[in-house]
Amino acid sequence: MKEIKIVSENRVYDGYLKIDEAVISESEGSEEQIQYSRFKITRPDAAAILVYNADEDTVILVKQHRYPAVGRVDGDIYEIPAGKVDKGETPEAAALREVKEEVGYDIKEGNMIFMSEYFPSVGYSTEIIHLFAATVTNSDKTSDGGGVEGEHENINIHSIPASDFFKMISSGEIIDGKTIMGANAFWHLRNDQFIQLGKQYYEILRLENAKKIADEVINEEDADETTK
Repeated sequence: MKEIKIVSENRVYDGYLKIDEAVISESEGSEEQIQYSRFKITRPDAAAILVYNADEDTVILVKQHRYPAVGRVDGDIYEIPAGKVDKGETPEAAALREVKEEVGYDIKEGNMIFMSEYFPSVGYSTEIIHLFAATVTNSDKTSDGGGVEGEHENINIHSIPASDFFKMISSGEIIDGKTIMGANAFWHLRNDQFIQLGKQYYEILRLENAKKIADEVINEEDADETTK
């Protein structure tokens, strides 16, 4: 097993993003030790939330300009609502706030569930994304959304039919990582409900079949008693 140690760390950029360069040593048994550099970006964790409108059978997405994507894709990017978790804020509170700010929905208590948390780019970033899913109705729409004034988010809101949402994932029209993760979570969420309904249905069939067999046994016993 190789022994890996951090020999030193040096902050090479200290703006909104914090970039550190580390010297790493690697050795194994009696082999000569080698050293190399690695870089780490320290940035806040984020909360992302897939919002499903049950009245419309739609997924609520935002579409916005993303500077890092310029030259890689044509046009703006479809995404689920998301944003950084502020200092002293829980991921759950951040998710609720971002949905309110970006798409204008207030999520009722009990209508949001935690799905997973993951590193989007563990090779160089400390950021963890906390993923949630929520169900809303038309009556939960309390504002126009569009983001926080002054933060230059340039958000356009899109209500996408659920079936089209999955098609946009498979066709490559949606290429944002957290949104694809949200689609996977949404698919399992919907199918888990169908699986549960299926289990309930088969349990009903099992009980009905057991009752039928019991009735047949009772009828046979009654018939035997009658012929005696």
